[in-house]
Amino acid sequence: MMDVSDGLLLDARRMAEASRCAIAIELDQLPLSSAFVAERGQDLVARLFAATGGDDYALLAALPPDLDPSTLSLPNKTRISRIGSLAAGEVSLSLTHSGEPVALPERLGFEHEGDDHRGFPAPPVAHRP
Repeated sequence: MMDVSDGLLLDARRMAEASRCAIAIELDQLPLSSAFVAERGQDLVARLFAATGGDDYALLAALPPDLDPSTLSLPNKTRISRIGSLAAGEVSLSLTHSGEPVALPERLGFEHEGDDHRGFPAPPVAHRP
């Protein structure tokens, strides 16, 4: 389980790499808020926008297919949506929309620049003569 604050697609790719598996995401299964749909719609372009946007307050989890989500101890009003699947095999990320393959966008999400401090500059080092 991980947050998707850098964008669903980028973080799903990270999950695939860390788990050494293939992840397939069904874009038409992404839950979209009514405010998002009112502003952007719910076509493929809108769904790709939602899947690559950052700062989502959501979690991406890999759960067994036979798990009943109602058996999990979660806060009230927690919404769980199945948006894809994981499979053993070569590390990959693939997308579909209405059952048709979709090419991965050039930008999967927000890429932090810099070092391992996730976008924070390195602490200053005192200059010594």
